[in-house]
Amino acid sequence: MKKVEIMSIAVFIVTLLIMGINMFIRPLSDWLVRVDGIVMLISAAVVVYMAVQSHNEKI
Repeated sequence: MKKVEIMSIAVFIVTLLIMGINMFIRPLSDWLVRVDGIVMLISAAVVVYMAVQSHNEKI
């Protein structure tokens, strides 16, 4: 796995943990949840792009 792919997966996992904390443990402030959602969308796009790119390299 490339470093970018590992980092994007790590960022995605961290954003999921923050959303889980917001839903199940303690409500977080509105701006923190919004920023976390934006970062999650960007990291999800990067994860998908890197997965497709690595799949196309194998073919």
